[in-house]
Amino acid sequence: MVVRNRIAKATLNDWQSELSNWTDVESFRHRVDEINNSISRSIFFRQAGLAFLRDAWIASRVAAALSSDLVRLAPAERPDFEVQTSGSIKQFEATEADQDDRRRGDEEDGPELQPDPVEKWRERFEAIPSALDRVVTKKIAKDYPSGVGLVIYVNLSCYRAYLDEGLPILRKGTAPAKDKFGAVFVMWEGTLYKFWDQGVAVSDQWQYARDEIY
Repeated sequence: MVVRNRIAKATLNDWQSELSNWTDVESFRHRVDEINNSISRSIFFRQAGLAFLRDAWIASRVAAALSSDLVRLAPAERPDFEVQTSGSIKQFEATEADQDDRRRGDEEDGPELQPDPVEKWRERFEAIPSALDRVVTKKIAKDYPSGVGLVIYVNLSCYRAYLDEGLPILRKGTAPAKDKFGAVFVMWEGTLYKFWDQGVAVSDQWQYARDEIY
């Protein structure tokens, strides 16, 4: 059943509290998807107070990609989530880069495939630099604990058509954050990329998508 009415504050508090408990990665991922899939698109993108569910979705994919043992939303206001691997805890701030004028609350629900011409792929690709600039500028203006990593979900899919062209753009677009955060990651086209580690350029990557449409 898909919820199409405003979600009660008490329900949101219960979900956030639940997702703030240390949980094994597979169970956390399943629960996040279960909650997100139960909410209509119009509610998900229009009701205030649901950003933690986006953060939890990002956390679930990052934790899986990094083969972490446990994951949770962070209990403090910043950063957004934590993963635990072999007893070591790492903290991350999460954000999403998208087209500035996109209004996803107006998009229809449902699994039906919609026409997506190639020119739209290119339009989304060319929106990446400005989308990165917007979110990176906001994040570097805030204060975070030492060593926190930044994860940017680039929600501008081009069906892998421009991977070779896109990776240098992602590296350049995230460079302003390299000295602010312990590491800088980008999620794009089903892959988690690490471009910066302690201010130094790196080129690590992990798949985070399985049979998902991204």
